[in-house]
Amino acid sequence: MNLKQVLSIEQMNHLQELDLDKSDASMHWQFLPTADSIINGTDEIEEEPCLFVSQPNIRHEYPAFTLQDILDKLPCFIDTYVLTLQKLARTGTCMYMEPYSRSILILKEDKELIDAAYEMLCWCIENGYIGKE
Repeated sequence: MNLKQVLSIEQMNHLQELDLDKSDASMHWQFLPTADSIINGTDEIEEEPCLFVSQPNIRHEYPAFTLQDILDKLPCFIDTYVLTLQKLARTGTCMYMEPYSRSILILKEDKELIDAAYEMLCWCIENGYIGKE
């Protein structure tokens, strides 16, 4: 089972469009030069990016949030609703649920837990629960 570890470049670009600060991303994507470009001195790069751990105080062109990065940005509470994550057999859910009545404010579900958390992050930004840059 190969679990998705970080958000894609496209997902990170969408967060940038929502004006979310991405400078604290734990990982980053990087397009490496091809072997031919190293030998021949050209600017050719690989078609697929590689994933690297980000280093503090260095700006990366393609930052990538991990699930923990997303959780650090999501509010723990919205009014009386508590952030709740569940990983089930085939899906991951991220929701804000009232602990006593078990009523749900919002629920995001996806095949990967990180994608459900990403959708919740987008929802929280769009609805003013997370400040922008």
